[in-house]
Amino acid sequence: MRSNRPPGAARKPVPAEGTGALRGLRPGAGVVRAVSVTAAAAAACAMWTAPAGAAVKHATSTHLAAKPTMAYVHASVRLSATVKSSGRVPTGTVTFWSGTRKLCAGHLAKGSTSCAARFATAAMKTVIGRYSGDARHKVSSGTVHVMIMNRPAAGKSGTTTHITAPNPIATQASGLPYAVKVTVASAGGGVPTGTVLVAPTNLKNPGPTYSCSFTLTAAMNGSGSCNVTPPKGAYGFTLFQASYQGDATHNGSATPVAEEHKLINPDSTTTTVTPATASAGDVTLTATVVPVGGGNILAGFSETGGDTVAFTIGGTTVAGCGAVPLTWNGTVNVAQCTTTLGVGTYDNVQAAYSGDEYTFPSAGTETLTVS
Repeated sequence: MRSNRPPGAARKPVPAEGTGALRGLRPGAGVVRAVSVTAAAAAACAMWTAPAGAAVKHATSTHLAAKPTMAYVHASVRLSATVKSSGRVPTGTVTFWSGTRKLCAGHLAKGSTSCAARFATAAMKTVIGRYSGDARHKVSSGTVHVMIMNRPAAGKSGTTTHITAPNPIATQASGLPYAVKVTVASAGGGVPTGTVLVAPTNLKNPGPTYSCSFTLTAAMNGSGSCNVTPPKGAYGFTLFQASYQGDATHNGSATPVAEEHKLINPDSTTTTVTPATASAGDVTLTATVVPVGGGNILAGFSETGGDTVAFTIGGTTVAGCGAVPLTWNGTVNVAQCTTTLGVGTYDNVQAAYSGDEYTFPSAGTETLTVS
């Protein structure tokens, strides 16, 4: 163990390996004393070398990106990761995986890293970046999607693929099928035939009902559809991409990532309000809103307004707290309101979440005892 002895501290005798006795001392009562001194020295050493706050680890979030997001088989794709934390700048390693295959890894510098990867097969690839954590930061992971296509074959006509519904946004109740419609056009004449795949691009673990496929025949004139069925309470919205696999006379193609085709399936929520006890004076009420499906899609995502919480006590709106914006604190969605309360019991303290296009409203109540 490296000794971080303070300047001027006395150097203590070193015990012989495998014994508690000090070198040069006779066995006897002094041996017991030597063990005590050695234990004290070890404790002091541990105290000097332990970093302040070593037991505290900050939560982290890992965000991934890929460039390009559409590439050919065996082409180089630059995968990058940024790890953020409320504490110091995270250090450590981010390892990128496609399924069980390790793609590459990079060491964080100022919280970011990148590395190059190649893919051997054509498909929509879900890349997971796993941050290792360090002495002060917890592990975390993020995902990014990359569409990998076969290189065009000489002599084949090029194609373009577009999703025509949803175009660009539709809303569908969770648990019900939605027909994703796709059109494949030939640049050189003829009617494309073959398989079309539809898959989500923004979900980490979408499950089989979020993907579908169909086979184009000549009679379909390049257009077809298949059903996706988002399960109840899974995610608030899904972004889709379609890829055409090509045929004997046509090269494959995929919808550009820039074309955002969004299917919204609103998620239910739960709202809780705290505290249950407080001291008289200024009391801060905190509402926590959680999507039942487990996503973190509330604060800052609404495009139609909403994402606010109204605080009431006994049915009366708390002054200045009728529409408190919901915010994401890095762990949960919260809204806070501070009001002055005297000693007593307040039976109906309520926080009501407004809901938005992605989530349904909800409310929570609490009995607050102020002493």
